[in-house]
Amino acid sequence: MRMLTIDDKNFTTDLDRAGYKQLGVTILKAANYSEADTILSQDPVDIIVINFDYKEINAIDLCNHFKANKQTSEIPVVFTSFENQPRTVKKLLNTGLDLFVELPIPRDYFIEKLRSVLEQSTRKTNRVVHDGLVSFSLNGEEITCGIADVSNSGILLSTQLDIAANTNLDISFSLPGYKKPIKVMGEVVRKIDDQSNPDVQIGIGVRFKDFLGDSKKRLEKYISKSQSDDPKLAYYL
Repeated sequence: MRMLTIDDKNFTTDLDRAGYKQLGVTILKAANYSEADTILSQDPVDIIVINFDYKEINAIDLCNHFKANKQTSEIPVVFTSFENQPRTVKKLLNTGLDLFVELPIPRDYFIEKLRSVLEQSTRKTNRVVHDGLVSFSLNGEEITCGIADVSNSGILLSTQLDIAANTNLDISFSLPGYKKPIKVMGEVVRKIDDQSNPDVQIGIGVRFKDFLGDSKKRLEKYISKSQSDDPKLAYYL
């Protein structure tokens, strides 16, 4: 998870960042909208966390900016605060905010809350079942495995391989009706192995980062023509 925090620059110490890193979270910091906008234009961000108590900014205005911008409207926005006033929270949630978190809260529990919001957001992405194969190189070995489903933003590999999160993979796979394969650099974000839920496909979740040539346009066209609303397609990025 790549988390953009908008807060006092001294809020997150090196020790805090190390703790978040162990939980699979990379923190990008900004002190205001201008800095946040620069980061968002340069780096992919999964979720935006704004300190509602930070007096140098207007958290509500920031949230409105992000939700009104086409490039950032789908990124979940979370407010944190040491004050939990029911009327204020209700008002904030009506502005398009995705989550309000009262502090203090244990770091691991906080991250689980963020992942829950992120998963709810990514499940809304149009996905299609694809019975094809994907190939990539891993530790000098050429790997081929099945595809569970695919979207414009990522792919679920049907495999029980143990691939660490944050691993980059040069992926290649074919689509029906297209001669050229889709080639894209992807990042492993999660291993899904919950065998207790029959509606969850076991595999490796990979988020797309950089497409080669016109691969992105061809994939988007295929998804738009083939998208499915099958409720069993749960994508856990």
